[in-house]
Amino acid sequence: MIKLPFDIKSIKPGEFIYFTKRKLENNAGEELGEIYVWKRKGDDEHSYIMSCPHCSNEGTGNVDLQRRPYRVRCENCQKSIVLKKLKDL
Repeated sequence: MIKLPFDIKSIKPGEFIYFTKRKLENNAGEELGEIYVWKRKGDDEHSYIMSCPHCSNEGTGNVDLQRRPYRVRCENCQKSIVLKKLKDL
């Protein structure tokens, strides 16, 4: 299980403009990873912490999510991972 770099209970209303947690699937369709993505007011990019569904590596980073489908790249195995829309989950 991924540990966030902040206490989720201490978040104040309006502090974040985007926050999500998603399960991530590998190529076989198995849910072996997860990701948290957030963007605080005033930040230029989204931040994330992820457990890769392909190699199980845990990593953090920043990404500019402007065009769908949203994607992040694992820094260990270099696989591009699509974040599904909530309505598709």
